[in-house]
Amino acid sequence: MSTPAISPESAVHIVFLEDDLDFAANICRELEARHYKVTHFTTGQACLSHLVDHDHDVCLFDWNVPDMAGTEVMRLLKKINRMPPVIFMTGNDAEDDVAQVLMAGADDYIIKPPVISVLHARIQALLRRFRQREQPLQKEEIGHLGIDYNNKVILRNGRPVALTGTEAILAFDLFMQRGRVVTRQHLYGLLGIEDVAVDTRRLDVHISHLRSKLALNAANGWKLTSIYQRGYRLEFLEDT
Repeated sequence: MSTPAISPESAVHIVFLEDDLDFAANICRELEARHYKVTHFTTGQACLSHLVDHDHDVCLFDWNVPDMAGTEVMRLLKKINRMPPVIFMTGNDAEDDVAQVLMAGADDYIIKPPVISVLHARIQALLRRFRQREQPLQKEEIGHLGIDYNNKVILRNGRPVALTGTEAILAFDLFMQRGRVVTRQHLYGLLGIEDVAVDTRRLDVHISHLRSKLALNAANGWKLTSIYQRGYRLEFLEDT
């Protein structure tokens, strides 16, 4: 598959916080080959100082840098309302580590070393979500599905899909956050689930129904992944 190009006039500006110089040089080179503009920092303090005075589209943060953790940079940026969308790079996928990053306010995460095509897709998905917040979508045609956000209707191959109220709430939330890990805690809140220990399977049953009713499978270009003890990620494979 060819690499989707980003026109120089609309180049995405990325702030990259990473103290491993060789690793950072490789990532910068790969991203710049895809026409991103990358500003690299090796310390959290330098990165923070720059972001206070300059606007950027996306932050790509390493978790562990010597002077200040990426999560602390993020916390301080949130405090002064200067935080762009953030993707964290982490050296492992331990559940507690990933949960901590997401709970701290990160928009997504990726395991090091990343597959560049996947990192590119995550950046583009993140940008789509934030642009949609600024200009909410009314309708989308994605693969075999038509999604009418205003009227809360989903068409499958041109025909309305009969969804329950709960299924519709989950479906539209997942579509609006396409490409992002949507935490179980967030989805429990949508369902009004308070006692997770008692009602833990309810969410999974609804998700299973959505997979079936909307045909969210690879044959139709979709991937709805259960991420153990974290949540779900809905992806349209052609986005990558």
